[in-house]
Amino acid sequence: MLTAAGAAARELTPAQQRMKACNTEAKEKQLEGAERNHFMTGCLNGNGNTHKLTARQRLHEECNERARGLEGAERRGFMTQCEKGEAAVKATSERDQHKNCARRADGRRLAGDERREYLKGCLDGAAEAGG
Repeated sequence: MLTAAGAAARELTPAQQRMKACNTEAKEKQLEGAERNHFMTGCLNGNGNTHKLTARQRLHEECNERARGLEGAERRGFMTQCEKGEAAVKATSERDQHKNCARRADGRRLAGDERREYLKGCLDGAAEAGG
């Protein structure tokens, strides 16, 4: 009787079987990060919606990687500028970039050090994305 109970405990539920199959498929496709998460969600839901990340999602992931080490207002400012995309940043003059960053800082009601950090991150993001 104990061996029968042990065998039953080792059998995978349908959900566990689906998870195992999806993990195997994601591993075979060598998916990582957000692309893997997106794939796994679609696979586990069984809706077949396992398409690749959109261009916007890829841009967000790239900006997220570049923003590692930044925190708080500096990170938010960097992400805002970075996610605008290269073409939009190139089309904006340095003076306009500063005005836009200051306007967004005002909208967030930032002051003092937090405002300076936000502006630095925002302008650094604009410079990095533009250059």
